[in-house]
Amino acid sequence: MTEIFSQSTVGEQGRVYTRRPQHDRLEGDLAAVEPLRQPAFHELEVGELLLKQFGPVYVADANFDLLYATDGFVELSRDAWGFEVDLSDNAAAPTPLRNVLEGLAETGRFEPNHTEVRRSGMTRLYLGRHFVSERDTGRLFYGYFEDVTRNTTLEKKLAETVEKLNDTIHASSDWVWETDAELRLTEVSPRIAAITGVPPHMHLGKHVLSLGELPESTSGTPDLESLFAGHRSFRNRLFIMCDEAGQPRRIHLSGMPFFDKSSGRFLGFRGTGTDITRTLEAERAMMSARQDLEQALKTLELRNDQLSDALAQAQGASKAKSEFLALTSHELRTPLNAIIGFTELCKRQVAGPITERMGDYLDNVLSASGHLVQIIDNLLDTVRIENDSTEINLQRLSVATLLRDTLTMVEVRAQTSGLTLEIPDVADDIEVLADVTAARQILINLLTNAVKFTPAGGTVGIEIAPAPNDRVQMTVWDTGIGVPEDRIQAVFERFHRVRSDAFTNTTEGVGIGLHVARHLALLMGGDISLESELGKGSRFTLTLPRWDATRPRD
Repeated sequence: MTEIFSQSTVGEQGRVYTRRPQHDRLEGDLAAVEPLRQPAFHELEVGELLLKQFGPVYVADANFDLLYATDGFVELSRDAWGFEVDLSDNAAAPTPLRNVLEGLAETGRFEPNHTEVRRSGMTRLYLGRHFVSERDTGRLFYGYFEDVTRNTTLEKKLAETVEKLNDTIHASSDWVWETDAELRLTEVSPRIAAITGVPPHMHLGKHVLSLGELPESTSGTPDLESLFAGHRSFRNRLFIMCDEAGQPRRIHLSGMPFFDKSSGRFLGFRGTGTDITRTLEAERAMMSARQDLEQALKTLELRNDQLSDALAQAQGASKAKSEFLALTSHELRTPLNAIIGFTELCKRQVAGPITERMGDYLDNVLSASGHLVQIIDNLLDTVRIENDSTEINLQRLSVATLLRDTLTMVEVRAQTSGLTLEIPDVADDIEVLADVTAARQILINLLTNAVKFTPAGGTVGIEIAPAPNDRVQMTVWDTGIGVPEDRIQAVFERFHRVRSDAFTNTTEGVGIGLHVARHLALLMGGDISLESELGKGSRFTLTLPRWDATRPRD
């Protein structure tokens, strides 16, 4: 045994260092190293391993001075504590080891500790075990360090895996269960308490099927009891449990058997339970909503068919009406043209002289006939609007020319009605992009209405001004009866007429002039707006694109 500690002895990991001055004494007293053969070492079942492997092993005397040390201990001392072992006289143990031995000397007990060693950029972990032996020759300390890096790493990874698994189980909406071979519950996760209202440990030892009831199995499908008995896996089998209020909860139960890997003996089942009650309720609600939607869709389709039929009938009626209006208008024009022609001949006294009174009568006939012609023209315009057949020819148009052409048609009537016309001087270079006939028709309509609804002594005027977005505004204003605020938008509707008890002539027309006028303005890229105050007058503004803005720019 003394040869093990001889300086010339070489092990697998290097030789053992000894203190030469004491070597002879130790040879004479084998009891000094006899602790390595004592029952304490044999109880640890590592004594022989230490002697053969020569890992980090040391022996120290009662003064904590090193007597022996292996190469492994020398390297460990240098790498871990920065201490160079020198087994000369009075070779004191490294301070960290000395502290351990002092505690061991006082209590006779020691808890294994870990020492970290960093080598080649990697950290190794050593587990130190230390012992004390009382001999006749004095007290001896001895110990060894075991590299437990791999085991510690595996234990750490295992602990992390277990922690992740536990976190996943706690975060999951499922509950996890395990049974023994008799199908008695040995593990149940806390999530089951959300269903039963009972702490998980209260279920331990109970048969897994005692947690609920089995619904009737579908024909051809093995029931859950048979699957358990046959040690067969199953997935998402319906299982009925009751919550703490006694209400049924529908559970999808999944499980698989596990066996002893060496003997193949059946050990039990492991599995999960998923509460699908709300999912089933949501599916039923969704199915009901789907059925309602399908029924609503059928009703809607039926209604659409009915509306399509009604639309077809309405379009047919509208077409028939438009054709009737067009035909009637054309048929009325022939006798009206004859009336106007013969009346003008009479006014010229072609058939003989007429009296002044007869001339007045003929003027009334011409006025009424002209009014009828205007109504017929408006009706024809309405027909064109409905048939989307209005033709617009946009071209360069002088605003000054447009005003001169329209004013000649209303000046006489304005003077006859005792009204004052305020006409501005308009520069010839103010031009718009418009259809000549449509623009003239709009202004004539606006001026005629202004004259018609303004009492004697009133004023009708025109204002020309630039507008935003390269446009020109032509405003026809008057001091007439005005329009109530709640009827301003209605004046542009078809067949709407402004009525007033103040004038007997305000019921003339059929109320389609402004409707036609605005439609024509929109077709030309413009619009007509109205500002009015009842009893104080109105301002109708026609807006059209400025000609300069429509020309290509370099």
